[in-house]
Amino acid sequence: MTDQEFAEILALGHETRGVEFKGPGPLSNRQLSAQVVRAVLGMANTRDGGMVVIGVEDMGGVLNPVGLNDQALATWRYDDVADRLAVYADPSVSFELEVKEYNGNRYVILHVGEFADIPVLCKRDYQGVLRDGACYVRSHRKPETSEIPTQADMRDLLELATEKKLRERLEQLQRVGLIIMPSV
Repeated sequence: MTDQEFAEILALGHETRGVEFKGPGPLSNRQLSAQVVRAVLGMANTRDGGMVVIGVEDMGGVLNPVGLNDQALATWRYDDVADRLAVYADPSVSFELEVKEYNGNRYVILHVGEFADIPVLCKRDYQGVLRDGACYVRSHRKPETSEIPTQADMRDLLELATEKKLRERLEQLQRVGLIIMPSV
């Protein structure tokens, strides 16, 4: 992501379906990390995935990009984030971690890929933030991560999973010579 693209995301002043903001703090802050996990699970179940930006406070509906101090930033290491996600995500989540600077402040961006084969479910509870067995998505109603809130959101998720499985089956048939598909 370029500096200009990041500046534009922060300048929007609100979340979008593909961008969720989380406040500053260390990964060891269990409440914050549970909220980040929830956001990542939702992004993984959204077509094309999305990003979670850590270091942006929500002050009564107004976003304040404050960044992360050195101590907090040092805790957001890829392996540690992957370990935290592994505790809650089934199957695993694909993501990249990037640190960006904007106006002298540093932020962590988790670029989350959409699920590979089947939707990602939560496999463990965390006090009012995460529920074992829940399927989190980014809603069409408003930009938030929630358990599947509407039938339209459920249909989108099922359609995405069906497309992935169909693509996989067609590739298998092509590999064994039962169908010939043009190269894309």
